[in-house]
Amino acid sequence: EPHEKMKLRCLNGTHSALAYLGYLAGCNTIAECVSKDSILNYVQHLWGKEILPTLETPEGEVLDDYCIKLLERYQNPAIEHRTWQIAMDGSQKLPQRIFETVSDLIKHQRNFQGLALAIAAWMKYVTGRDLNGEIIDVSDPLAADFFTLAKNSNTNDHYVNSIININAVFPKNLRDSLLFRKEILKSFRSLEQLGSLGSIKKLMSVLEK
Repeated sequence: EPHEKMKLRCLNGTHSALAYLGYLAGCNTIAECVSKDSILNYVQHLWGKEILPTLETPEGEVLDDYCIKLLERYQNPAIEHRTWQIAMDGSQKLPQRIFETVSDLIKHQRNFQGLALAIAAWMKYVTGRDLNGEIIDVSDPLAADFFTLAKNSNTNDHYVNSIININAVFPKNLRDSLLFRKEILKSFRSLEQLGSLGSIKKLMSVLEK
């Protein structure tokens, strides 16, 4: 179980975060994402400050070394991990890859702003329109539901809260958390105002103070 959790959170979790934020930044592959300094700093922050603190070290592993190996893999342009492909079926993947990590961070009163930005990017992605208004080919079992919510929401607040209210996606503890809703909405507004790279740069400047 510790090995599985390590993989889900360190590998799959950051893969998903990079997929949504990277896609919205115009990146086609994970290697392209981490070639940008701001995104590289962001993923290293996720590992060091938000993901690793929630893990127990599996037998025979060194968590920092595992993340170094993952980054080397991400930076390899010969491995074409496509952002659009990784972004598929987020409603089914994010609960294990990211939401459980956020739940642990909230439980221990730790910062989860980096992962909040990733979740907000997923929420933007599943509207079916990118930050320039271009159509996204969203592949998700709940895609039609997300499109309907986006169409019927007059404000960012309404859309974000409507998605968080979906029982099949978000666990009760996150649905009930005002802090969680506040952070996701703040991140969503940032994406709308500053774009993906702008939001990452702003977040990192705040976290590094």
